[in-house]
Amino acid sequence: MTPHDLVGQSIMFRFHGPVFTDEARDAFRTIRPVGVIFFADNITSREQVHALTHELQAEARDLDMPPLLIAADQEGGIVSRFSQDFVTVPSAMALAASGAPGDIMTAATITAMQLREVGINVNFAPSVDVNNNPANPVIRTRSYGDTPERVIDSLEWVFRGHEAARVVSTVKHFPGHGDTNVDSHFGLPTIPYERDRIDAIELAPFRAAVALGIPAVMSTHILFPALDPDHPATLSNAILTGLLREEMEFDGLIFTDAMDMHAITSAYGLEEATVLAKLAGVDVLEANEPIADQLVRHAALVNALESGRCPRVMFETTSERLDHVRARYAITSQPTPLPEPPVNRRDITFDIALRTIAHVGPKPFAPLDGKSRHVLVDFQRFRAVEGGDPVGRSKLLRDEVEANLPHSTVVTFSNQPTEDEIAEAIDHAHGASTLIIFTRDATDSPHQLDIARQAIAASPGDTRVIHCPMRGPYDAGALADVDDFLFAFGDPAISIRALVAVLAGAATPTATMPVTVPGLP
Repeated sequence: MTPHDLVGQSIMFRFHGPVFTDEARDAFRTIRPVGVIFFADNITSREQVHALTHELQAEARDLDMPPLLIAADQEGGIVSRFSQDFVTVPSAMALAASGAPGDIMTAATITAMQLREVGINVNFAPSVDVNNNPANPVIRTRSYGDTPERVIDSLEWVFRGHEAARVVSTVKHFPGHGDTNVDSHFGLPTIPYERDRIDAIELAPFRAAVALGIPAVMSTHILFPALDPDHPATLSNAILTGLLREEMEFDGLIFTDAMDMHAITSAYGLEEATVLAKLAGVDVLEANEPIADQLVRHAALVNALESGRCPRVMFETTSERLDHVRARYAITSQPTPLPEPPVNRRDITFDIALRTIAHVGPKPFAPLDGKSRHVLVDFQRFRAVEGGDPVGRSKLLRDEVEANLPHSTVVTFSNQPTEDEIAEAIDHAHGASTLIIFTRDATDSPHQLDIARQAIAASPGDTRVIHCPMRGPYDAGALADVDDFLFAFGDPAISIRALVAVLAGAATPTATMPVTVPGLP
C-alpha cells in the first residue's frame, strides 16, 4: 500500500449532513479513509441512511479501497444518532436497573440489528465507565452503575447482543471516564488515584471486556498521572501500548474518542496530537472536526510516515487488524436490501422500558387517578453536543399525558426559562392535587431546582409531589418536600412513554436503583 493508502486506514472520516456532497467526496478521495462516522445530522430516516451507506461503499469499491467501517455512537438513552423511525432503547443505567440480563441483551440486539440493517457495522458502545462520581457531567446514565461489578455484570450481555447482529462493539472510554468532574469536550480531566485503585475500579470492566474477546476499545482524553504523568490516555504510549496492548494483551482495534475535543486540541494542536496518538498505539483516529482539518490530519500522518517519525510497521499492523475485523464481522462493500423492521420491535422495546422505571418512596407507588388535577412541570436541557431537541421530548410528553391522563396540565419550560413560563408554572401549582416535577441534570442547572421549589411552595399543603429526574438520578437528593421519586434514567422516547404509563397506572415500577444517590431518602 502507498503511504496515502496506509495513512487513510488510520482515519475515520466525518462529513456533515445527510448528503455525500462534492466537497466531502473530494476529501474522501484524498484521504481514502478506513471508514465514516455518522452523527445525528447524517441520519434522517432508515431509507436515507441505508442509501447513504451504499453510496459510500460504492465509492470505496470504485477507488479500489477495502470495505468501509461505518460507525455511530448508538448507546441508547440520551446518546442516540437514530431518527424517529428507528427505536432508541433505554439507557445503560436504565437497563441495569431492570436487573434482567435478558433485557440488556435484547436491547443490545435490537440496537445492533437496526444498525446492520442500514449498513452501519461499528457501534461506538457500550460505555463501561464506572460512574462512581455523582458530579460527573458527561457519563451518568451512559454507565451501567457505580461499581465495577454492576458494569461487568451488564457488559457480557451487551457484547452478546452485538455479536448476534454481527456488529463491531467498542468499549469506552479507556482507561475510564466515570470518576471525573470535567467534560473532556471542554477541558482536560484528571483521575489522580494510585495504580491499585485504578486497577480495582477503572480498569476492571476493560479487563473483563478483553477476556470476552471485545473487538474494539475507544481511548479517552483524560490524564492518569499514576499511569502517565505527561500525556492524556489517547496520546500515551505507556497507557495504550504498555498497559492495554502488552499488559492486558488486547489485540483488537483501538479507536480514539473525537479528536476535536478541547482536552486534546487546546494543549497539543491539530497536527501534533494526530502524530502523538498514532505513536501511542492508536489504530484509528475518530473525527468530528471540519473537513479541512481532517485533510490537515491526513497530511500530518503522511509526513510522519514518510519522515520515519511514525514507523511504517505501525500502519501495516493497523491494516492487518482491520482485515481481521472485516473478516470476523463479514464486512463487505456489497449492497444489501433494506428489510422491513419487525412489527413487534417497538412493542418489545416498550415492554423492556416499563421494567426500567424505579420508584423510591415510603409506600408502594400509587398511580395518578384520571379525574384529579395533576400538574406536570417539564424542564428541558440540551446536551452539550446538541443544538436542539431532535427527539421532540416536550411534545412527546404532552401527547402521552393527554392520551393517558386527560385532566392533567403540562407546563413546558424552554431550555432557558422565561419569566412568563415561571409565572405559568406557579399559577398552575396553586390548584394542583399532584405536582410532578421533571428535571434534567438539575444539579448542573440550578434554575430548575429554584423554580421547582417555587412551584412546590405555591401548591396547597396536601399536594402530592412526585419528582422524576429524567437524566442523571442525582437530582433526587436536591429537592425537599417530595413524596415519591420515579426514575427513568434517561429520556429517549421509549422511556418517556414508559414513565407516563407508570404514572397512569398501566404498569408498576419494578426496577431497583443501580447507583447510590446522595441525599435520597
